[in-house]
Amino acid sequence: MDKDNKEHEEYAAIISALPDMVFILTESGHYADILGGEDSDFYHDGSPLIGASLFDVLPQDKAEWFLARIRETLEADKLMLFEYSLAVDDVESVDPCSGPAGCLWFEGRVNPLRSLRNGERAVVWVARNITDHYNLLRELRFQSEIDPLSGALNRRKLFEHLKEDLYAYQRYEENYCFLLLDIDDFKQINDTWGHQCGDEAIQYLVSECRSELRYTDVIGRLGGDEFAIIHKYVSQGSPQALAERIMQVVRGISAKHELDFNLSISIGISVFHESDIDVNGIYRRADLAVYQAKDNGKNGYCMN
Repeated sequence: MDKDNKEHEEYAAIISALPDMVFILTESGHYADILGGEDSDFYHDGSPLIGASLFDVLPQDKAEWFLARIRETLEADKLMLFEYSLAVDDVESVDPCSGPAGCLWFEGRVNPLRSLRNGERAVVWVARNITDHYNLLRELRFQSEIDPLSGALNRRKLFEHLKEDLYAYQRYEENYCFLLLDIDDFKQINDTWGHQCGDEAIQYLVSECRSELRYTDVIGRLGGDEFAIIHKYVSQGSPQALAERIMQVVRGISAKHELDFNLSISIGISVFHESDIDVNGIYRRADLAVYQAKDNGKNGYCMN
């Protein structure tokens, strides 16, 4: 055995002992070699893929994504990092029982090789399973953005959306309004029926409001019995129409969920104005409108 072959075998043995999976992928998208990744808790047996094309074993869109990343790395001629998801069901020829189930997340460390493989330029693609890390970050992000009782956005995240939508209004002239919702006589509900009933009322309110929202709308809890909706609209009467629908579904909560008390809300609507330089004016107008709705007898809406 000559020196070069001996060194090649030694390098292959070292790489095979690495905990992460290592792919040698050619510029045309073929698996030239697969090494490492022996821990079946994190990786599947990829050996059946050797010699196959990405387009033979992956869905078209995923194969195109991987091929684009290979060529991007070769063009940049430097180490590139990518995050991506992949499930064993996405990959033909791989035994599902040889590794973990479900959708997995990976960090790909991709570097050009200096020598050709099968007559083509190629990259070494080190795939590190980061699923646990990704899920932890997603859970932490969820906890930092979501009100735990209602499942609506928390105050901080809602105002982030409000700032982004104000920019969209100013930059692209898209129409937005801010609806401030306040549960009528909420303290009386808590004092008479208990805080558990008050918590249930909050949860039902958010759930029913969501049924009236479009995917472009967001709902958040500002605190206590106060909620807000950011509504993107086209027709001029849309903010009032949404307020009417919200009030109607909230009125129906007591009968629908067999509550011992009647539930209603007062709504203040603030339409974005050209004079708005920040979100404070939008919130202030909606807050004043809520007080007007309360002064008018509650269970209604006002617009500023």
